[in-house]
Amino acid sequence: MMKGPMTVTGFICYAQGWGGLYIRANKLAWKMQSKHPGLGIRNRFNVPDCPERVHWDESFALEVGAPGAYDYGPERCSWLTHHVTNWMGDDGFLRKSKCQVRRHNPDGDALFIDGVVSRKFVEEGRHLVEISQKARTHRDELSATGAAIVELPSRSAR
Repeated sequence: MMKGPMTVTGFICYAQGWGGLYIRANKLAWKMQSKHPGLGIRNRFNVPDCPERVHWDESFALEVGAPGAYDYGPERCSWLTHHVTNWMGDDGFLRKSKCQVRRHNPDGDALFIDGVVSRKFVEEGRHLVEISQKARTHRDELSATGAAIVELPSRSAR
């Protein structure tokens, strides 16, 4: 499965859907920053601003050592889940999923997600497979790894 190329617009869209932990504007931002004075990081106008702006503010991302504006890690985890649920189809049931984010995916990156069945087993009458996943950039850099346990219908039960 391919995702990307990454864009700042995509990063902002994900934050809108996800809800962003610190993304607030106007009075709501002022209230949050008043309650948590160390939260706001001053922008070029010396105004406290959201720390999450590393995801869309290229100069701020570079200032804190990131390679540029970059994606949200939880989105990558959801992409690995998307990859598995596409593979298992409607008859499968996702029992467990985990993800480890390994690097930033800056604006312009494309991701390729691949997986292999690494184990087949039966547990408590359930027919299960373990899937090992890797997400790599278009430069073949490891971006994320994942693993999932999927319950599938048994061929013998048909």
